[in-house]
Amino acid sequence: MFLVQMLLLILGSAVGIFYIVMLIRGGKYSSMAEQMDKETFSNKDFCGAGFAMHKIKLFAMRGKRAKNLRTQAELIYGEMYCEYYAQLYHARAISVTTMLAAFVLLAAALVSALWADMLVPTVLGGGILCAAMWIDQIGEMKKTLDKRREACVEEFPNVISKLALLFGSGMILYDAWSEIAKSREGPIYELMRRSCQDVENGMSESDAYYRFGLLSDSQEIRKFSSMLVQTLERGGGEITGFLMQQSKELWELKRQRMLQKGDEAATKLIVPTTLMLVGILIIILSAVAMSMTGAL
Repeated sequence: MFLVQMLLLILGSAVGIFYIVMLIRGGKYSSMAEQMDKETFSNKDFCGAGFAMHKIKLFAMRGKRAKNLRTQAELIYGEMYCEYYAQLYHARAISVTTMLAAFVLLAAALVSALWADMLVPTVLGGGILCAAMWIDQIGEMKKTLDKRREACVEEFPNVISKLALLFGSGMILYDAWSEIAKSREGPIYELMRRSCQDVENGMSESDAYYRFGLLSDSQEIRKFSSMLVQTLERGGGEITGFLMQQSKELWELKRQRMLQKGDEAATKLIVPTTLMLVGILIIILSAVAMSMTGAL
């Protein structure tokens, strides 16, 4: 047991010293996260150590994880800045996880010295905590994309209904699109404004609409944008009918999603409702049993 305690103490001290060195070396990278909002990008002060650790091959961003981070960063921040943000999120993840690992190893050494039986639970719990921290930090962009995609899909039927109405009233498609993009705030309207900026910067309307579908990260919206591009290529005469049909189908899909969410919510309530009923039954039966015991 003493050897295990010493091993944990040595490992914890080594990881801690390593992290302090990386933190010092990472001072020159601290400005790379200054522009990030601390409320939306927590633990940004630890990014410097992560950037310093990137210089070590073991901690470098590579493989499938790097590809996923770059793809997520491109969808959120754009192609120009995808590499920077991918590196930023990865640096924070390895920095915070390494710091936590040092703390866990030292805590395990201390706990095992005081309570020998707590060694295994402490090590296992610490390992799970480090894994959870890594998953949480490295998956933050994915969670952001999931929230944005859900918000876009939720608002999409309203957007297409307005687009069909404005286009049917005589506006050209791009003007109707631009008008809707400026009308409200929200993830889908931000993506629409981005597509308007793409057109103003020289991109064709078809490419801008197609890119809008890609950035939404929604299969439903990508399908619409692809069909819209195909309709534009065939000529403008079919657009009105296409938009009206899409509006009808999207509202039906939204109705089905709402019903599905209602069913899921009802399913989630079954367990707590059952537990409450069991608790009430236990209270009633206990009262009956006590009254019968008193009568005897």
